[in-house]
Amino acid sequence: MKLLEQKIESLLFYKNEPVSFAWLSKVLKTPKETIKETVAQMDSYYDNRGIVLVQTNDDVALMTSESTSEILAELTQAKEEKELSKQALETLAIIAYRGKSTKAEIDYIRGVNSVFILRNLLIRGLITKKPNMLDKRSPLYVPTHDLLSFLGISSLNELPQYEGVSKKMEDIDEQYQSELDTDKEPIVVGNTQESDDEEGSEEEL
Repeated sequence: MKLLEQKIESLLFYKNEPVSFAWLSKVLKTPKETIKETVAQMDSYYDNRGIVLVQTNDDVALMTSESTSEILAELTQAKEEKELSKQALETLAIIAYRGKSTKAEIDYIRGVNSVFILRNLLIRGLITKKPNMLDKRSPLYVPTHDLLSFLGISSLNELPQYEGVSKKMEDIDEQYQSELDTDKEPIVVGNTQESDDEEGSEEEL
């Protein structure tokens, strides 16, 4: 593969999600049309392989091949049947009691990087992402109907001590916003360890 192709492949692997041609153009300092032409040339490289290059008019992503869908479905089902970890329940509680949260807000409350926990919860369908009108770079994580069903409730108001916990969350939000407004590095409210055992440092999901 040519150097530009290698760079594109590395970025797609790193992001692990659809990436816009505009973003690739900006990061690689290369015209968007050149990026598109290069991606088109890369397509045949993935023939008869376990991963494929999927592209639209606006973005491109590396995804698993349809030929491997059966075994991956089995693994996903087995993973979903596992009980939620303490870290996952903690993250779900934050999202549920707040109603909506950015990753930065969740990390602030927990005191650790929550990227992999959020990814797992998204895969299980317990949370979903919605656009954040205040900051398009930071999506909002919100509870799903599947989460309510999982918890055996029909409304978030039915969560234990909902009003009291929600009020405490609001107080934490005010502290977090105050630290941002004064350009201070936010004080960790939760756990002070750098990351969960199943988590690591990564950019915003």
